[in-house]
Amino acid sequence: MNLKTVTLSIEENNHANLLTHLRIAGHVIPAYCAGKGVCGKCKVRFLENAPAWKENEARFFTKEELEDGWRLACETKVTGTVRLEILDIRVKKKEAEEKKELGTSNVPKKAEYVAAVDIGTTTVAVSKIEKTTKTVINTLTGINDQKVFGADVISRIHEANHGKGMMLQLLVKNTLKRMYQKLGMSVDTTKSVISCNTTMGHLLQGYSCKNLGVAPYKPVDLSLHQFKNMTILPGISAFAGADMVSGIVATGMDQSEKISIFVDIGTNGEMAIGNKDRILVASVAAGPAFEGGNIIHGMAGIPGAISAVEIVKKADGAYDNVLEVIGDETPAGLCGSGVLDTVYELRKNNLIDETGLLAEEYFETGYPLGGKIFFTAKDVREVQLAKAALRAGIDVLMKEYEVTGEQIDSLYLAGGFAYYMNVKKAVGIGLLPKELEKKVQIVGNTSLAGAEFFAMEDGPESKIREQFVHAVSIAEEIVLADNEMFQKLYVDKMNF
Repeated sequence: MNLKTVTLSIEENNHANLLTHLRIAGHVIPAYCAGKGVCGKCKVRFLENAPAWKENEARFFTKEELEDGWRLACETKVTGTVRLEILDIRVKKKEAEEKKELGTSNVPKKAEYVAAVDIGTTTVAVSKIEKTTKTVINTLTGINDQKVFGADVISRIHEANHGKGMMLQLLVKNTLKRMYQKLGMSVDTTKSVISCNTTMGHLLQGYSCKNLGVAPYKPVDLSLHQFKNMTILPGISAFAGADMVSGIVATGMDQSEKISIFVDIGTNGEMAIGNKDRILVASVAAGPAFEGGNIIHGMAGIPGAISAVEIVKKADGAYDNVLEVIGDETPAGLCGSGVLDTVYELRKNNLIDETGLLAEEYFETGYPLGGKIFFTAKDVREVQLAKAALRAGIDVLMKEYEVTGEQIDSLYLAGGFAYYMNVKKAVGIGLLPKELEKKVQIVGNTSLAGAEFFAMEDGPESKIREQFVHAVSIAEEIVLADNEMFQKLYVDKMNF
């Protein structure tokens, strides 16, 4: 767990909470619930004179941790000068890796560099591309600084519509500026191609989000257009953005005779089904469970995160945990793939039943994975909600397209979680249809891949612009919130 020490001076009679003061001071603090005191992620440790803890905080700390000064920043108000430790979620790479990233190459000195960018709700990825040779020189991935205003687009829309729009724009601009600088580029002058969901696109460009949060959910601009030195890729709707269009193009669905399914498993589960003639798209509010969010001991897929779990029942009836940890470090929490594995293993060992009820001996405290890391009844519920939404969405698209699993050529799974996901276990908990298990193709970050494709191919004789516009033109959105079939399937798919 990476910690850094900060000092703040807070005026008397200032009633803002500590989370707000840390944000104003420029510190990136995770707060998936947007500071409502229910996710337990904005943890800080007072190095001296820790304030009294609140009842709400007791759910997230042991007695020893509370006595050691740990508090929730959103639940704490202090004045005067304070010294405290905060989680440093901007994980730095080793010096050798940094030198390699920024090292020289055989590209000519006068090479033309362009940037391809994926702005996700949780993470941002930037690729530096040499245009002439169509070569990706390097790619960096980092945390979207907007995360301090909530883990999902609904939280960001709410904050933007309540006076925080400029701050959200500044946060994402600062994220890009930092990443471009590491790659030896300028965010203000480098020609860039931007792929993102509709909300992230609006916040980047300073558009009003007023109509994104209420029916009929009408975006300001979804077209393929220029914003300063940036080419903004086209979207389909408020909930099917350029990131989905990039995924459709990157997988070749829009050029194929065969019918395929595309699913980007993230905070927002975006999915599509179809071929070169017709594509149906949909989006579900899956929540951040599969990215470690809203899980009591959840975290991003960084060093210290448990990425794989196996629960073994011993001869004496006790259970032993076999864990894989990113970076071979001491376990600090669970990332998305570890969350999925844990649920599968608990179900396999009958430690949760088909309804998600945790075994009685673990119901109050949670199942112990090691050290201070537990998987709780609340965590199981978060996974149920996420997997039910994703699976119901997939099933609705198949029914609306009037195809069976046998008629599907490929199931493309995109996103960071999918990259590390155990497909067998995903099928085992009902996240994916059994008949598609052998058709799964893990395709990584297709939002970034689509932006890279566009950045490399765009030019006077290129048809890449036509391809993106065509993908949008043949796409039709299924609004799942208004779909009776989805509502029924959502309830049915809650069970494991």
